[in-house]
Amino acid sequence: MDSAPNSALITARPVLDFPSAQVTEAMNRSFEEYFVPLVFTPETFERRFRSEHLDAQASKLWFQGEELVGLVLIARRGYTSRVAAMGLVIEARGRRYGRQMLQTALDEAHARGDRSVLLEVFVPNERARRLYERLGFRNTRELFTFRRVPQPVKAAAQLTEIDQLAVAYLVAREGEQNLPWMITAESLMAAAAPSRAFGLEEKAFIVLRPEAERTLVQSIIVRREFRRQGWGQRLLQAVEVAFPEQPLMMPMVTQGPGYDFLRAAGWEPLELSLYEMECPL
Repeated sequence: MDSAPNSALITARPVLDFPSAQVTEAMNRSFEEYFVPLVFTPETFERRFRSEHLDAQASKLWFQGEELVGLVLIARRGYTSRVAAMGLVIEARGRRYGRQMLQTALDEAHARGDRSVLLEVFVPNERARRLYERLGFRNTRELFTFRRVPQPVKAAAQLTEIDQLAVAYLVAREGEQNLPWMITAESLMAAAAPSRAFGLEEKAFIVLRPEAERTLVQSIIVRREFRRQGWGQRLLQAVEVAFPEQPLMMPMVTQGPGYDFLRAAGWEPLELSLYEMECPL
């Protein structure tokens, strides 16, 4: 991702023009040797980006002739767009294509009337961060991933499985304002199996997705009238009993009450964090 474009050499086509399997292959190739492993099947790709509100017309695959260069995936809600993924295949890296690809996405967002574009970038990825800053992005906050190895207690309360849509509505009504894109009520409303939702005595609730090597926690919320009474802690203890096989992981945690709550519950933030960045248009 160098600063100067080489615009005569690459062209873009909307993701809408391609079958899901081809887009998935492009995604996997564009994120080879990335900071964290990212490997999708068409099913997991569709499930992931469906909940993020991917716009298949605004999202692009980029080519040099017939050879794939990379992709920029754009999610949209209202007047805000988000770069849900941007990557280059190994052979195209270091050839100054990243600026053109992202600038095109910004130009198209401006043309359709968007007011801002968001993205997330790993903090150690200084090369990408410099590119984003040159194009007008600025850090808004740091996002952390928390991890907990289950340590079940003998006398944990029992969880009740419920419709995750009900939890999404509760997050919309009583959750924190301005949550990161991937854990908003809008994202939860679009989530589906294998994600699951559980409640503890109709006071505290969690949405999670069991995976091969981890259990991904997507949301935790306690009804407003029951907060600061220990229900969140009891909920997490019950989750550790119900899902003891794999580590529990919760991404997109911001500094504040949620961060402090997880630390108090014995969860630890991973060293690899993200910056959320925003470009006003």
